[in-house]
Amino acid sequence: MHARRRALVFHIEPLMRNVIFWLALAVTGCRAASAGFASEDVLPTLSEAELEQARRLLPPPELNFPAGRRTLELQGDAKALFQQLGRSCSLEAVFDGQYQPGPPVRLRIVEADCREALRQLEVVTASFVVPLGEHVFLVANDTPPKRAELEPTMALMIPVPQSLSAQELQETARAVQQAMDIVRLGFDTQRRLLVLRDKVSKVRAAELLFEQLLQHRGQLAVELEMIEVSRRATLSYGLAWPGEFPFYNFMRIGPAIGMLPAARLSGVLFGGGKSLFGIGVGKAELLASLTESFGRLLLKAQLHSLAGQPASFHVGDQYPIMTAGYFGYTGGLPVYAPAPTMQFADLGAVVKFTPFIHGRDEVSLELEAEFKLLTGESVNGIPLLSNRRLASRVRLKEGEWAVVAGLLNSAEARTITGVAGLARLPLIGPLFRQQTVSKDSSEVLILLKPRVLAPAPSEMVAREIFVGSESRVRSPL
Repeated sequence: MHARRRALVFHIEPLMRNVIFWLALAVTGCRAASAGFASEDVLPTLSEAELEQARRLLPPPELNFPAGRRTLELQGDAKALFQQLGRSCSLEAVFDGQYQPGPPVRLRIVEADCREALRQLEVVTASFVVPLGEHVFLVANDTPPKRAELEPTMALMIPVPQSLSAQELQETARAVQQAMDIVRLGFDTQRRLLVLRDKVSKVRAAELLFEQLLQHRGQLAVELEMIEVSRRATLSYGLAWPGEFPFYNFMRIGPAIGMLPAARLSGVLFGGGKSLFGIGVGKAELLASLTESFGRLLLKAQLHSLAGQPASFHVGDQYPIMTAGYFGYTGGLPVYAPAPTMQFADLGAVVKFTPFIHGRDEVSLELEAEFKLLTGESVNGIPLLSNRRLASRVRLKEGEWAVVAGLLNSAEARTITGVAGLARLPLIGPLFRQQTVSKDSSEVLILLKPRVLAPAPSEMVAREIFVGSESRVRSPL
């Protein structure tokens, strides 16, 4: 018999060849069928006694095979074949008390290492091997009762990454448990540990399947920069005239004219003698002033997310807003008024994005940007909010920047101050008025640069795992 060796590839028996693809379809089907789970689908929790027992267990023994490939000529019954192979590989074979060796056969194994030769001998003699130490193994007839009696049981603790949601963990764990028929499966929510307990042949294969299913989700990091630019300009120019013109009858004032303020004495006199009167004219001022201010705020952050899973970033404050309260006339009676219900609104900028990975170097982002501020007005004591929202979708290559603009706020005000009637004259009106122009503008720019940490599932190569057939599961050596 000839055997070929392939790196990182395991051959699968016909009955179990599509187990990985079945698991992928099972997980997808669970997600499409229902967003929630029934009570019996929730993973059972683990007690402290079970965790302590799993920690005390020693790892199952494994055979220490010598390196090198060789050609073997074996002849005799099953016991003789295992003994001859053991001597060639520096191993010792012991047999079950009820082992049936079968008829003598002649076997030739060409260019195979000791592990491959032992696997081939298991198939030829319908036996299975249980490692007892580094150099000792037990041989028994491959029957369901013997496997249940002799194959060791192990408990395996698998740490679950924080990025995996509870729903995805339940779907993946249930799919692996059903595929490998695992007897005991539990989850520790505090330590995020998944514990599998069953025969070694099932648990080892279930571990590889679980790890591969966890890797079938793209991951990426997004560098986010938020720039807020604010500008303010105020321009004031023109002539400032007084708004009051006092009228004086100097014949009645007489000697008391010296008691008038000096500012009131400047003006225009009319008439003479007993009809002398005057109109006070204040001082006019020529104004020309300009005030400008410019500000920029820069924030940097880095967000990690899974493909298809939304992530958000908030810069600002949370403002309490009353949504319900007890009001009304009580008639002077002592009435208990319950506390009002408050809701916190996110003020400032909120950026949400949902990434999708295409291939190895392209990413598309579904963006939503919001900018909320207090307007300064209220209705029934509830403050009003101004909300600016932008939704977009971009597709980038890894390392490219996306700029999100459009969160712009602009305000302009004009104020005219002058002499009523004269300030609106067509040609000489500017000589009798003062103008003030103020402009306020603010703009928020959001810059995003994605970086792929784990490629999309279509770019990942799934390993084939050799688990044997349904009636003869392969035991690890």
